Amino acid sequence: MSKAVSNFHPSKQKAALIIAAVYLVCVILGCLIIWVIPFIKNRIDLLEIAEDKGNEILSAGLKEEVMIFGMDYALYSKNGFQLYQINNFLYRDEWSRIADCAAEVFERGQIFSPAILLLDNRDEDPRYIFAVVAGTLVEGPGGRSFASVLIRDLPDLDTSMIIYIAIFTFLYVIGLVFFVRTLKKERELNRMRRDLIANVSHELKTPITAIRAMAEVLHDGLARDEKARREYSGKIMEESDKLEQLVLDILELSRLQSNRTNFRKSHVHADGIIPPVVDRYMMLCCDMGITLDVSGLKLTDVPVLYTDTDKIVTLMNILLDNAVKFTGNGGCIWLSSQIGSKQATFCIRDNGPGIRSEEVHRIFDRFYKADTAHNSSGSGLGLAIAAEIAKGLGEELWVESKFGAGSAFYFTISY
Repeated sequence: MSKAVSNFHPSKQKAALIIAAVYLVCVILGCLIIWVIPFIKNRIDLLEIAEDKGNEILSAGLKEEVMIFGMDYALYSKNGFQLYQINNFLYRDEWSRIADCAAEVFERGQIFSPAILLLDNRDEDPRYIFAVVAGTLVEGPGGRSFASVLIRDLPDLDTSMIIYIAIFTFLYVIGLVFFVRTLKKERELNRMRRDLIANVSHELKTPITAIRAMAEVLHDGLARDEKARREYSGKIMEESDKLEQLVLDILELSRLQSNRTNFRKSHVHADGIIPPVVDRYMMLCCDMGITLDVSGLKLTDVPVLYTDTDKIVTLMNILLDNAVKFTGNGGCIWLSSQIGSKQATFCIRDNGPGIRSEEVHRIFDRFYKADTAHNSSGSGLGLAIAAEIAKGLGEELWVESKFGAGSAFYFTISY
């Protein structure tokens, strides 16, 4: 973690979030004000123009041809028929939308709303503009009502400000999202660091206590015969090996998570990777009374793989070691493969105790042990390392398990 992130105090985070929120509210309010001002400024005038124009046309028997500069205009009857039209700038297809506005005028008596309309530039390419639609009811001959609808484009200055504020707000929101995500990531890293320290301390405590106790026995001369001394010294060496393995696992996981591990991919045949690992565990399973079934492995059918051989071997060792540890005497482990279009999927399945459904999503967490009653040994880092290897290789690793019916770990290797 960088120094800048680690020194970012929670109070500073809160202050930064408050300032960002206040600033965002101000920007949104400014945008609304800039958007509303043209409507407040033009509402009364445009509605009056629409009413006067409607009355003028009706009194002249729909024969008066008076142009309204910079505006479009239409007069509609109750049944939606267009009686009169002035088209200065709108694209022809937009008039169907204006007819919908006329229907709202008949329903509500008056409308004044923003719109984004397609401008007909005649000799140039069409473009969209900001505009307002002002419509009002006017009374005609025989007491009939008509919808007088006026369309006015907003001044260029208002339009430019609206576009500028909208773009600025959008970019600001994106920045705020990234800022919040950074804070969340930092909190998660801090939590992971605290958990790591607590877990490492817990894992170190047991072997260190055991070593100290047995060393005291030897130091005080309580182990009187040679056999007892050799037994105690053997236990000390065993606990020391556990400590060494724990430190090595922590260092390996740290390298993987910090992207300091180089993955050297090359083209390799599956029968050059899998059999040596399987042979090693075949002998171990025979000694433990476990059946290792490899009939599901069709290695000759697997195309040439493209992966890091050492890392795949490490991943398989972790998964097979995990299966052996949980299966126990008289159990069975099955290995199988399945060929896909771009990758091969390998499965290591056992008939061990399985994993509870509420624990499956945590099985790849550091130091997590799903069943301490069956797993007193091990640091709880193996599956976390396997997950990081799969991630670094760009492969997938997942588990399917039913409590009491065993577990199946799947991983992919690309071609």
